Amino acid sequence: MPEVHEVHIDAALTNLSVAYRNPAFIADDLAPVVPVRKQSDRYFVLDPDREAFRSSDDRRAPGAEAHEVGFALSSESYYCEDHALASVIPDEERENADPVIQPNIDRTEFLRVKIDLNKELELAGLLTDPTLITQNETLADETQWSDPDSDPLAAVEAAKATVMAAVQALPNVLVLPYPVYAQLRLHPKVVERVVHGSVGAVDAELLAQIFDVERVLVARAFRNTAAPGQPPEMRYVWGNDALLAYVPARPALKQVALAYTFAWTGAPGALSGHRVELWREEKRKADVVRVQRYYDQRVIAPDAAFLWKEAVA
Repeated sequence: MPEVHEVHIDAALTNLSVAYRNPAFIADDLAPVVPVRKQSDRYFVLDPDREAFRSSDDRRAPGAEAHEVGFALSSESYYCEDHALASVIPDEERENADPVIQPNIDRTEFLRVKIDLNKELELAGLLTDPTLITQNETLADETQWSDPDSDPLAAVEAAKATVMAAVQALPNVLVLPYPVYAQLRLHPKVVERVVHGSVGAVDAELLAQIFDVERVLVARAFRNTAAPGQPPEMRYVWGNDALLAYVPARPALKQVALAYTFAWTGAPGALSGHRVELWREEKRKADVVRVQRYYDQRVIAPDAAFLWKEAVA
């Protein structure tokens, strides 16, 4: 926790403070939130054998019965674990803090960001795991998109065909960690597409047009991998891997989706699966803030994605 002298600055500005914040996380963009009333339950998997896509004889002779067809129905389970962190606000800190320091708000935001970081790390770990996302390719040398002789446009088109054949849905989201984005936007084959008609630098929106997807998500989240007490060592959460996926605009029945985030909305005192508590501990002469989130990130259809490991050098 901060020392008393760390929350007071002589003649500090009341309208300015410096805070280190992770850039926007993309976990909920890739795994849309599904509000659920029970902490654990099951969801249906409809027609996993794609019987709806199989041609069946539908000709019926007069007086005869129609040919009967059917499909399989299975189910999977989820469990919304409690993800919680707490922080102490001593009376001495609160009383000595300058106006720019807001202990309650600062602690709540600090805890929220740390929980969101774990959420991002968990999903990144799942979606960059080649044993789970089995439609994948590890790039090396001249095939990496940092090589000017590589062809990322052809690679994405081939991946679209792979995903389409697997789940019968056109991939609509391309995930580019910032190191991949930074090199891809300068790739000769990308620049060649826009040099005659574009004004300004190639950004995420323009890349979406070039690769013919609805969205390009640039993953900018960082994590500090240094041991406590050591200087920060910042690393990108999503590394150098790229991902092409089908993500529905919103959760719905009878549709394919790469992943969902089940959020328990029925938790006592929770709002949309989130809960913030503040209570007094007189023996410690301090207040305690606790932030909780109940959720479960589930990969629903791993074949709705294609993964490139080490997309750039």
